[in-house]
Amino acid sequence: MSKAEKIKSTLQETKERRKTQRATVYQLKLQNLSQHKEGLLSRAFAEAKWLYNWLVSDTERLSLAVNKIDAVDVKVSKTFKERVLTVLGSQVKQEIADRLRDNLRALGKLKKNGHKVGALKPKKFINSIPLKQYGVTYKLDFARNRVRIQNLGTFRVLGLQQIPEKAEIANGVLVRKPSGYYLHVTCYIPREDSVRKHIGEAVGIDFGVNKKLTLSNGLQIRFELHETKRLKRLQRDISRCKNGSSNREKLRAKLRKEYEKINNRRKDVQNKVLAYLKQYKVVVYQDDFIKGWEALFGRQIHASGIGGLKSRLRNSLETPIEVARYERTTQECFQCGKVHRLSLSERMMECECGWESDRDVNAALVILRKGLGLEPKQAVGLDRPELKPLERETAARILGSNPYICVSFTQ
Repeated sequence: MSKAEKIKSTLQETKERRKTQRATVYQLKLQNLSQHKEGLLSRAFAEAKWLYNWLVSDTERLSLAVNKIDAVDVKVSKTFKERVLTVLGSQVKQEIADRLRDNLRALGKLKKNGHKVGALKPKKFINSIPLKQYGVTYKLDFARNRVRIQNLGTFRVLGLQQIPEKAEIANGVLVRKPSGYYLHVTCYIPREDSVRKHIGEAVGIDFGVNKKLTLSNGLQIRFELHETKRLKRLQRDISRCKNGSSNREKLRAKLRKEYEKINNRRKDVQNKVLAYLKQYKVVVYQDDFIKGWEALFGRQIHASGIGGLKSRLRNSLETPIEVARYERTTQECFQCGKVHRLSLSERMMECECGWESDRDVNAALVILRKGLGLEPKQAVGLDRPELKPLERETAARILGSNPYICVSFTQ
């Protein structure tokens, strides 16, 4: 068997194996960095930017053997100076070039579909470096909580205990954030190890302004993460600093770190809510225009991150079902289907057929019924929201661990 045939056979085996696995990304933080290692990491990101910008300035250079390039021309002020690439490995250089090819290919597809696209421009900074092959560009030492990165050395990492024993470790990405340096490791885990027991068959979700999520079982989830006092103070201080001063740069670094902290809190809230929704076999929601809500309610919507949560539902849940945006759900009676004209101040749905329910719970039930494709007469068994003990315990365990989430129950 030739080398090409061996490679083709290995790729085919990998594709077949991936069908029985699911991908998970684990975040590991590089700790106890000395001044020398900080300098090496900073140099690596600078070289990645130099190489990327050198390739972007003339895409014909992608035809060269990028992995063998040792020096590039960098624009300094109005002139070009040569910079030597000392810490980037050959595979890292090749992966940076592959990224650029993927970007160009994606822009080409958008342009072919009629979208207006511009040319790729040089970047002021790059905050991620691809580590293509595990065991070559990087390697994990579980016994000593260490990671070895090609040409950069060995680093102590926090979070290795997250990776299960049966995980198949794939590529990684070295990431620079305001709070430090991180390694994002992609692992493939057997699907049978991730099978969970569902606490319910189906649940409907109604998005709102005050009560961010109302489920068809009567569970209501509220969360808001406004700007902190520290963030406002930093914004006020930075506006008083002179442009280009060292104090302004220090404040900008603190401001980026504070924004990262707020975004992490908001993302944790989204992760907790998604983790709870994953306990249901089928989740039905309406494709509400959250962006339009911001024009009316502003801070209440922007601070919650509800738009980001809705956009993640499609890819994070096992069986998501989306109800069309313009389907009538809020003002329709769940039991008989009659449409009522309700103002925003009316919080109860009272129908002549005898149905009485909280307005948001009624909307969640209508969304569930329409998502399952049922008529009002067919929705037997859905007509009384009831939070089961298992659902209550699961909500307390998952959602109760975050101090920014408030959970209540409405019948």
